[in-house]
Order: sequence, then C-alpha cells, then structure tokens
Amino acid sequence: MVNSFDEFTRLKEVIVGDNRGFSGFHFDNTFDLFYWDNVKGFLKGKNFFFRDGIYDKPVIRIEKHVMEELAEDVELFAAALSDAGVKVLRPDNNCVSDAGIVTPYWKSNQTPPLNVRDNAIVLGGTIVETAPHVRSRIFENDGLKYIFYSYFAEGASWVNMPRPTLALPADSSYFELTEEEEKCLESDTSRGIGSMKTEMIFDGAQCIRLGKDVLVNVGNPSHELGYQWLKKCFGDTFNFIRLDKAADSHIDSMFIPLKPGLWLIRDRADLSFLPEKYQKWDYIEAPAVEKDQFPSYEGMNISLTSTFIDMNVLSLSEDTVIVNSLYPELIRELERHHFTVIPVRHRHRRLFGGGFHCFTLDTVREGGMAEYD
Repeated sequence: MVNSFDEFTRLKEVIVGDNRGFSGFHFDNTFDLFYWDNVKGFLKGKNFFFRDGIYDKPVIRIEKHVMEELAEDVELFAAALSDAGVKVLRPDNNCVSDAGIVTPYWKSNQTPPLNVRDNAIVLGGTIVETAPHVRSRIFENDGLKYIFYSYFAEGASWVNMPRPTLALPADSSYFELTEEEEKCLESDTSRGIGSMKTEMIFDGAQCIRLGKDVLVNVGNPSHELGYQWLKKCFGDTFNFIRLDKAADSHIDSMFIPLKPGLWLIRDRADLSFLPEKYQKWDYIEAPAVEKDQFPSYEGMNISLTSTFIDMNVLSLSEDTVIVNSLYPELIRELERHHFTVIPVRHRHRRLFGGGFHCFTLDTVREGGMAEYD
C-alpha cells in the first residue's frame, strides 16, 4: 500500500530507474533550457540550425561503454537496497522505442525512465504524475504504469497533472539570456497553441516532503501553475510552502532533510530560501571534493549537473544513508555525525543528471502526516 510522506523515515518499497533504451540527448529547446546553466558553454558558438534525421536540432549519442557502466552502477544500487531489506521495483523498458516521439507540434527521441523522481511524486497515499519539462521525457512514466496499477489495486489514489503540449517557446524567465541565446532556444519547429502564453510544467524533484509540509520550488510561471494545481488538489491535506526561485527547477541537490532537525545542504547561504522554522534546523554542509572523480567524455565536454550532484543521497532511515562511494569526503562527514553509510559506486551521475535520490521514487515509508518544528 502506497504510503510516503517524507524523505527520511524507514524506506520499505522503492522504484529504481533503468537506463536501457537510452539513445542520446536531443538538444531541442526544452532540453537546452532545462539544463541551461550546465550546457550553455557547450552550446556557445555551435550552429544548431540544421536537421539530423527527423530532428531540428542534433542528438548527441553516448558511447556504448558509458551506457554499460551506468547500467552496472544502477544494478549495484538496486542490489544494495535489496540487501538492506527494501523491496525494489523496476520499470518496464519495453515502452522505449528507437523510433522516437512524434506529436502534432514536434519530434524528439525518447528517454527511458531513469530519473524516476522527476515525473512523479508520492503524497501520502496518492501517486501524482507530474508535467515533464523535456519533450523526450513525456512518455517515461509508461514504464512505471504497471507498478502504479498494482498500487491502485491495493487502494492507492492516482492522479495526473495536465499533460503539457511542450509546444510553446521556451520559458526563459529564470535566466538572463542574450538575444542570440533566446534565438537559439526558440529555433525549432514547435508552434504555439491558441492564446496560451505559458502552460503547467513541473517536476516532482521540485518538492521536498516533510510530513504535512511540502516545500515547492517555483522558478518560473510554468512552475507557478504547478504549485497552484497542487494547492487546489491537495491543499486541504498538505501545507504547500512556496520557495521563490531557490533554483531553476530541482532542489534535491541543494538541501535534503536527513532526519527531523538536520539538513544536508550545498551551501549555508541556501538556507535563506527555506521557511523560518526550517532555517533553525542544524545542518551538514557538503564538504569540498579533495579529488575530482568525475569522468570526462572524449569529444563531448558536457555535464548536465553541478559537482554537487553527489549530495543527492537516499536515506533508508533516520540513521542510514546510501552515498556515492566516489564521494568519500561526504561519507566521512556523515559517519562523524553518527550515520550508517552504505557506499555504492555511481560514475556517470553528471552526464545523466541524477544521483541516488533522482534515480528513485520512494512509494512506501513508515512515516506519516507529522508536523515538524
């Protein structure tokens, strides 16, 4: 039975993503803007106004050995969870097709359900499918449908945010872009719909769940619509607290609650985005990396996340955390604070935009509708 109210009480059931079927990154305007801070240097000076097969902008393919290493690390992660007594559920990747996606408004490749934290959020006993930012991700949750149906049969509620068309010009309100950059972001074949100026676009990783309180990052007008939808649908049960532009989208590599009263944070300055009562919690600041263990990729100097992706940890309980073994500095710091740390290797996290928290959707935890001071 679905029951998940927070990020830290004992984890009992979890969905772990899968990278099989990945065909590359399609640099259309939705992808470019979503990862803008991390890809703008890669895009600078490149002419993306040409066609690659059915695509208006290029698809960057990933080397086979990188995909194999990613699969190895994901399987190690799933095994570590099982060994810790957590029931692990996996997507069905038969939904991923090399033929790509064609809608009335655009064409794209298709990505598998790897970062499953993004396109859904569990609020208590309800599965909420969210409204993807990136075109290639719009059908990712099809691989999770059989799991959602099983939970539905057990009594879970299951709802969807309105599906976005992703046909509008990219919403760049969070960024300060040059005229050339704006042109680059709007240079595909999408077209607008009627008089719509914006539409609801929102990811589950924009939220941090703390029992009754749900912190919600709002970075642009599309996110604001998602925030208002959550309040209208669930505001009688949960207290949704708006964080104003804490980041352009996701916040689970900025601050993660390890247990009541304790944050893991990227930078102490980030605490200012939190409500006053949560600013009073103690915190562990992510330590500096003493040795750079991030791979480089021949012919493709690109990373989709900052180096803080390794603070994207997954809590199994209030005293046990899974951490990337390639971040020993954080492991030592957590152990100094009396946490039990399970180290698991994760090599290609910056390239694929996700750590252990991103790769999971926790569906059953022991916690309930608690209120924290």
